[in-house]
Amino acid sequence: MKTDKQALIKALKKKRETEGLSIRALSERVGISFSTLARIERGEGEPDNNSTIRLVEWLGQDAQDAGLAFDSVALVHFRAAKNVRSKTVHCLVQAAEQLVRNNTNPYPADQDFADTDSELSGAVALAKSEMEEMAVDLRADLGVSPNAALDALNIRIDGVDVYTVSEVRGLGDGCATFLLGPGSGEWSAMSVPLDSMEDKWAILRNDSHTLERQRVTYLEECWHILLGHKLTRIARIADAFGRTYDRTEEHDAFYLASATMLPETELRLEVTANRSATEIAERFGTSPELVEYRIKRLGLWRTYKSRAVGLSE
Repeated sequence: MKTDKQALIKALKKKRETEGLSIRALSERVGISFSTLARIERGEGEPDNNSTIRLVEWLGQDAQDAGLAFDSVALVHFRAAKNVRSKTVHCLVQAAEQLVRNNTNPYPADQDFADTDSELSGAVALAKSEMEEMAVDLRADLGVSPNAALDALNIRIDGVDVYTVSEVRGLGDGCATFLLGPGSGEWSAMSVPLDSMEDKWAILRNDSHTLERQRVTYLEECWHILLGHKLTRIARIADAFGRTYDRTEEHDAFYLASATMLPETELRLEVTANRSATEIAERFGTSPELVEYRIKRLGLWRTYKSRAVGLSE
């Protein structure tokens, strides 16, 4: 994103002072740290894309009047590969726009979401013990016993609509075909807030993937919503910008999805019984790779590999 640095600083100072905001107050409003914002106003270094976009969004019409360029930021969370192509991203954005448009109460087109990123809504890392307990509680709420497989694709959450590509009304055939064909390996899921408070959501699943992969990626998106994560971080994806979750939140959502699919108590029993990752995966409807991830995260890898240890004489 190319923006005239001096024009940005001038517009920023003018609007901040006109509204009577201190740098710290503006920092909390736009979700940029105080030190970073102070450096930007002093003209030190080049503001990154994240900071520039947040400031241009806050400036609104003042940015346009100052001739500042603006690349729109899609309010969606892409679960996409690092080498995702531009066409895949743009087709996902089109799908997101249709999901919002088809919603009976969409958020206003000019809604400012930047102010959701305050110190009180920052990312909070969960302890492993907390997440294990949360996974057990969710299975209990779903009525699934600890030793039973959970088909995550059957989970439904109040206020969350779930779609496959073919179910997105108004999405052109070209994009639908591409997302399930040439671009299918570049994305796995997408979550889209349908109102300004991020209380109502739509999740788009890639049903061209294996059921094992769909289950964990869908459950990962569900956990983001259940944990109240907000789309506050701006990331460049291909040639577009999108909002995504904090890295800590990404980690926690994936951990919780894997813990929900593979309960700790049962996994320990399976490892002790010398079951292979493939055997465990078949029992719980996951991939062997996810089983091995859980085994490592639970500190069971030595037992799983039967690595004897001892002291030399």
